Amino acid sequence: MSHSRMQFVAGKIVRNEGHGEIFYRLEAAVPEPVEFEPGQFAMVSGWPGNDPLLPRPLAIFRAGAAPKGKGTVEFVYKVVGRGTALLSGMHPGESLSLTLPLGRGFDLVKDGRLYWLVGGGVGFATVFPAAAALGRRRTEYEMFLGSRTREQLPPKEWTPGGSSPGRVHLCTEDGTAGYFGQVTDTIRERMAALSDADASRLTILACGPREMLKEIALAASARGAEMQAALENHMACGFGVCWGCVVALREGDQIAYRRVCKEGPVFDAREVVW
Repeated sequence: MSHSRMQFVAGKIVRNEGHGEIFYRLEAAVPEPVEFEPGQFAMVSGWPGNDPLLPRPLAIFRAGAAPKGKGTVEFVYKVVGRGTALLSGMHPGESLSLTLPLGRGFDLVKDGRLYWLVGGGVGFATVFPAAAALGRRRTEYEMFLGSRTREQLPPKEWTPGGSSPGRVHLCTEDGTAGYFGQVTDTIRERMAALSDADASRLTILACGPREMLKEIALAASARGAEMQAALENHMACGFGVCWGCVVALREGDQIAYRRVCKEGPVFDAREVVW
């Protein structure tokens, strides 16, 4: 039986492969299949010793069923510190401690929307599951992927919808692939060309550096478009106990503080105090 409630799970690494010395893709076997909403995440640990003590938050990239009622779950991550460096050195057969699924994912239930998905850096790992979900529903979408250079883009074989002409737009700051410039430049140009009717139907799902999210949020707001932003704040516990990952939100005339791990990581970008 699949579960979407939070679970503490003992997993075992099936593969943990580096791709281009930039990204790692980790697959773990778990006791039961896991259901998750695109945008949700897991807290992951398993390296020997207690340094670092705290687990690391990783977006859930994919989950599926395995023989004998068991399941698998996959993550894509980039080495950015000691925890992910230790994780990248783990091998098939080694054990992981997982808490999942966590947080609030993307809202994909509205009909008649025009979807743009934006992934900056490793943020693609959060929006790819949304693309897969929209594809299963036969909902049209376009995807914009930004990085500094070609080598930092995700492999084509990982990219949902990559075989459909005009669906996936690559943006590199050095011009080595796709559009020459930042992904925010492409979004602003495309948004300026939209009719008012199409802009009012547009929902942007985005994950990446905070400044990227801020710029896209401002552009979306100016055209009356919706935007759901998946934030990547530092986390400690991952399920709302420590209040170490709060973000300021506008609630009416007040400023409120909400936990990225619990009330997020996906928020209405119009409410975020950028």
